[in-house]
Amino acid sequence: MDKYDISKPFVLPVGMHRLNPNESFNFQLNRLVNFDLGDLEEVRRVGAQIKDLKSWKTVLLQAADEEYEKGHLKSAMGFYRMAEFYMDYEDPDALMAWKKARKLFFQYYEDFFTGENPIVEKWDVPYEDYSMPVLKMNPDGESRGVIVAHGGFDSSYEEFFPQMMYLRQQGYAVYLFEGPGQGECIRLHGAPLVIEWEKPVMAVTKYFDLTDVTLVGESLGGFYAPRASAFDERVTRCVSIAQFPSLKQNFADSPFVAGLTVVLLDIVLYGFGWLINLIYRLKKGKGMDFFRTYYHRTGTTNAYVLAKFLWSVDLRPLADKLTRDYLIIGGSRDTMNSRSSIGQQMYLLKNARSITAREITEKEQGADHCNCGNQQAAMDMIDLWIESLRRRDETLKRIKE
Repeated sequence: MDKYDISKPFVLPVGMHRLNPNESFNFQLNRLVNFDLGDLEEVRRVGAQIKDLKSWKTVLLQAADEEYEKGHLKSAMGFYRMAEFYMDYEDPDALMAWKKARKLFFQYYEDFFTGENPIVEKWDVPYEDYSMPVLKMNPDGESRGVIVAHGGFDSSYEEFFPQMMYLRQQGYAVYLFEGPGQGECIRLHGAPLVIEWEKPVMAVTKYFDLTDVTLVGESLGGFYAPRASAFDERVTRCVSIAQFPSLKQNFADSPFVAGLTVVLLDIVLYGFGWLINLIYRLKKGKGMDFFRTYYHRTGTTNAYVLAKFLWSVDLRPLADKLTRDYLIIGGSRDTMNSRSSIGQQMYLLKNARSITAREITEKEQGADHCNCGNQQAAMDMIDLWIESLRRRDETLKRIKE
């Protein structure tokens, strides 16, 4: 069985690849290479066999089993976790695949968690009636600062582990956690997403008694992190990797098209929500994966409540409270965000101490969601940004009263 050699530094892959003709499948397969450090040629070979959602599950599970039998833990881990991605949450294979992926994660990276002074520690932070898992990554020497990181919609910490370990290598103490609606919180405890993300963030920062925190949120975490920064005084700096000033502003670059989309969605959800719910009940969710998935992830039970939840993804009502240093890292061709939303998020940060934006382009290989294809560009931007703020603060000390 292979394991990660802890004497070797984390090197983040660079490049987006054509792994499947279906754009959605292709992006998710690129995550296997870029987030999970999967072998490109193996993912290319497996990806070419996927034709639809049914084959997505069967092909990836078979590949995971075969890789595990060969002792390729890293590859098997990625295939199991990605196989689960499109499965229905009540499919018994879904929880099985997720559990296998997590087990293999700790086996593959085992040496980081062992020894008298482990490089990475696993903690469980009490939250409501369950606990949230946290991976605490300790720098080799004196810490250059504290980073608290999380994902967004139904993410697991495995996919962010390599990039956060890369930041650890730069000298930061990193706390990577899963909150409500994510990872084991929803799969083992049934805890759905919440809008009030400041609650899980504050549970983590208070538990570890952290101060002067740089809070990093990815994907929907690009909304969650700045929202939490409005309430948690322990947070000094905030990073959005993928921007969500408000969900209503993320549908299109054109304000007219975005507004029209919202109006049409309101008509469908509020005007015909009763019909959607009726069809959903009659079909028992089968054939309506969007609503079934979103009801489960958000803990809602009908189209009206779901719409209320989705439209609450909005930083504008909190604009006056967003007073920290903010960094927005977007992609020029993000399939889940409009390009204009980078500027829209900058615009609403009217009370911020500072605002910095970095758009990663196709020429840099990181233009898609969460900069898949060039995470190193995003991580280096965070490192350089924190250093630039340190220098700024040193400069400001020269102001004479």
